[in-house]
Amino acid sequence: MKKTFIVSLILCTIISQAQTLKLGGRFQKTQEMYWENGISAQYSFAKFKPNQFFVGFDYVTSRLGSAYNSNAIKQDNYIFSGSWQFNKSKPYHFVTRLNMGYFYSDLEEEIFDEIPNTAFLFSPEIGFTFDIPQVPVSLNFGAGYYIITEKEGYSPGTLQPLYFHLDIYYTLFKKHN
Repeated sequence: MKKTFIVSLILCTIISQAQTLKLGGRFQKTQEMYWENGISAQYSFAKFKPNQFFVGFDYVTSRLGSAYNSNAIKQDNYIFSGSWQFNKSKPYHFVTRLNMGYFYSDLEEEIFDEIPNTAFLFSPEIGFTFDIPQVPVSLNFGAGYYIITEKEGYSPGTLQPLYFHLDIYYTLFKKHN
């Protein structure tokens, strides 16, 4: 209970200092592999490059994609990111992003215990964001490449390097400069 309170307090403090907070859904496709869907959050601080530098978190899983009601492998991605938006005064922005995180695939059966099922994630990404005028909705299209640092045979077989995604954000609040 005490940890939950402290985490909630820290989160509220961060959000109250944010210039812009965007929450939404993420739809991701790994090339020649699974659809993975999940949630995404991005926020910008009022005192450091507002509406240009964003820090974010994404949770993407095949449980809400290809593995939903199928025998596809259930896998989860926990991703922290930093992104930079160009053309901040216009409704469209080119975006560069650097992601770091953790990958886990649930192989379910004991016979697969010897097969690698976790990995550290690191990926550069490029994309395009469009802020829809008159409504607090943004569309973010991106493509990234997971840099797999493990030796061959030591990374999960379902972790493929190239991925594409669409994020649909709703801006909860936006402070004007």
